[in-house]
Amino acid sequence: MHELIVEGKIVHPERIEDAQIAIDEGYITEVKKQGLRGERKIEALRCLIFPGFIDLHAHLREDSSHRWDYKEDFKSGTEAALHGGITTVVDMPNTPLPGINSERIRRKKELAQRESKGLVDLLFCGGVTESNLNALADMQQEVVAYKIYLAETGGLFIREETLPRAMKAVEAASKPAIIHCEDQRIIEMRREELRVKGDERKSLEIHSELRPDEAELSAVKNVLSSAVAAEINIAHVSVYDTLRMIKGYKNVHCEVTPHHLFFTKHDVLAKKAFLKTNPPLRTEENRQRLLAALKEGGIDFLVSDHAPHTKEEKAGDILEAPAGVPNLDTYGNFVSWLIASNDVHPTLIATVCSYNPALFLGLHDRGRIEVGKRAHLTILDMQKRVKISNEHVYTKCGWSPFEGYEFPGAVRHTICNGIVVTDYEGVIDEV
Repeated sequence: MHELIVEGKIVHPERIEDAQIAIDEGYITEVKKQGLRGERKIEALRCLIFPGFIDLHAHLREDSSHRWDYKEDFKSGTEAALHGGITTVVDMPNTPLPGINSERIRRKKELAQRESKGLVDLLFCGGVTESNLNALADMQQEVVAYKIYLAETGGLFIREETLPRAMKAVEAASKPAIIHCEDQRIIEMRREELRVKGDERKSLEIHSELRPDEAELSAVKNVLSSAVAAEINIAHVSVYDTLRMIKGYKNVHCEVTPHHLFFTKHDVLAKKAFLKTNPPLRTEENRQRLLAALKEGGIDFLVSDHAPHTKEEKAGDILEAPAGVPNLDTYGNFVSWLIASNDVHPTLIATVCSYNPALFLGLHDRGRIEVGKRAHLTILDMQKRVKISNEHVYTKCGWSPFEGYEFPGAVRHTICNGIVVTDYEGVIDEV
């Protein structure tokens, strides 16, 4: 007699099968076609059962300074992630006290464990700066990856000439690198050009003009010329040509976000700074090509790049407002849109949302549904349509870029370490 049985269509990276999953003490203990018995049973016969989604790239905002807790904290971020079907979240280091040494990362871990109650697995990236390259190895036990910014972000920035040394330091630390690829020099040149022209426009296009396609492509070129044996993930690819540049590099991977697959620069005209992101949104043609590349297996990870800012902050002028959108709550809904509206096969979802991220991070205890793995499951009901409402999100910032859009599916249950932590209505209060 097992503690919990989950029955339905199990999605593996290679196939879909009708089967039962037995869960005991937080782990998968049996997978059989039928015949398993449990103290509790979830019949999800009309659903798709995925390995728990792993979000490789999120900004949960909290650190021991608590200066940005008003945007998001580990409790609200945990709830938003679970609501979106995510069981593992990797938090980025660009907080008021950047995660650039082991002591700061340890404090973040303690906060995260206490506030999340262990209901989701919160993991951390270590920040790479020009001054801490010799200290990266000290963070090795505290982080799952290192984050490199090639554009200015809260004091975390690596110049092009320092990049080869930074890459070697990451390789020596035996962890992968996640790299924000925008060329700071091109951004500064564009800003100066607009100033010299006396271009004081407050138009909604000006942010994307300051961060053109060339800024991403130039930064990616610099990364490839500095590439070593370390595993590399090009963060939030926004330009299709980036994919062509990295093709053939076996240790260079890439991620894409929901907003770059769904919205275009034209949508900024309506939503204004609420759709300001770095890198910015691109053309409709580019969006379609990114979607096609995802379907063809040319993109390795689907990440939220969850970046919560308050409505008041995002309501400002587009040049002054902070960049980023919240995506945790709606991650599972967005996956349903990929499957039902864009013919992305569920096995590919299991690959880019679960298996590939686990492999990249070296998390051998998750990423697949098989005996011995942690009982992390995301159960997606593809027949329950959902209209996104700001009233029904858990992120502390209280809004979604998908407000008012209807998606073809919903997360029925998120199961993390064998605990059923959500149902259709949201996070279960008793857990």
